[in-house]
Amino acid sequence: MLATVLGGIAQGIFNVVFNLYILSMGITEDVLGGILSAGPFAHAVASIPIGFLSELVGYKEIFVGISALAGLAQLVQVTATDARWISAAAFVGGLVLTGNFVVRMPFLAANAGESGRAHVFSVDSLLFGFSMAFGALIAGYVPDFLHFLSPDLTVRYRYTLYLAGALTFLGVIPALMLRKSTGRARKKISLYPYLWGMDGFTVKTAVVELFIGLFVGLIGPFMNLYFVYRLGTTREFYGTVEALALIPVLVVTTLVPVVAKRLGTLRGVITVRALVPLATLVMALTASPWLGATSYWIYVAALRMSQSMWFTFVMDTASEKSKVAVSAWLEITFWSGMGLASWLTGSFLANANYTLPFFLSAAASVMTGLLTYFLVGRRRGRKT
Repeated sequence: MLATVLGGIAQGIFNVVFNLYILSMGITEDVLGGILSAGPFAHAVASIPIGFLSELVGYKEIFVGISALAGLAQLVQVTATDARWISAAAFVGGLVLTGNFVVRMPFLAANAGESGRAHVFSVDSLLFGFSMAFGALIAGYVPDFLHFLSPDLTVRYRYTLYLAGALTFLGVIPALMLRKSTGRARKKISLYPYLWGMDGFTVKTAVVELFIGLFVGLIGPFMNLYFVYRLGTTREFYGTVEALALIPVLVVTTLVPVVAKRLGTLRGVITVRALVPLATLVMALTASPWLGATSYWIYVAALRMSQSMWFTFVMDTASEKSKVAVSAWLEITFWSGMGLASWLTGSFLANANYTLPFFLSAAASVMTGLLTYFLVGRRRGRKT
């Protein structure tokens, strides 16, 4: 959990500063889109292989490797000046962080008592959320604080991101303090459940998740540029907006069981997802920073709430033998959509078009709702 906090602060800093740093170096928006797509594509490529690896390697060893390589990858992204090297480092970082996602939940489950398991999961998630919010908040102010180092804003951005990379790398220390452990129960590696053995439900949910990745990727990775360059806010304003987004997320987290009980899990998913394109369209059309911030908070809250219920529905509905494959394919298609959308939005921003990605995102989110209903929702009971 200490590593979670360190990684969360680092991620919050990167979310606020990285895009601004890249553009301050004179790298164009379309190249930035390519850089931002590298990590998601790495997630998509590595989801299944990392799952196999996590079965064989001990928890201590894999967590040490994750913190070390992820931190080094972030430091290389900041040190390199050639976009190809920055993209390569982002790809390596994406590969490593896939391992963190795949291994973290089994590790927490294996080291928490059955009665306290849900509590441990919740605490870990909340710690990451709070630490990422803190990182986003301070990221708005640190570059100005570092003015004594250099009057050059690019240099100050670089040192701010060095701080983030160092925090991620420091996760090695708590990882080294873990007891030596073995990998999970070893089993024969087989691609059958993931490929030719997939059932129809896995395919349908993967298609839905692809569109979720698309509508998130079209605007999510570029939100700092939207606020600073489209709405004309300061970096500090955006950092505060990003940090305060945690509040509506916490509120909707408490509402998930209520909505699921009242509407049914899947009906709740479809209903809440209807808020996403509405908030996205407001962000596309408004010139007000405060209305943009409010719409962004609604967007984040609705996305988090709908995804929580969606994952619950998928895991409850999938057959026991297909759960692992469903989980893997949700990862693959989501990150594939994210990578493709990030690359596409970069080309729009290169032509100073900050509006079209929001319209496309709204259309993709509407398509997500329709696919959710027609592929997996029809002929299911009201309380499903």
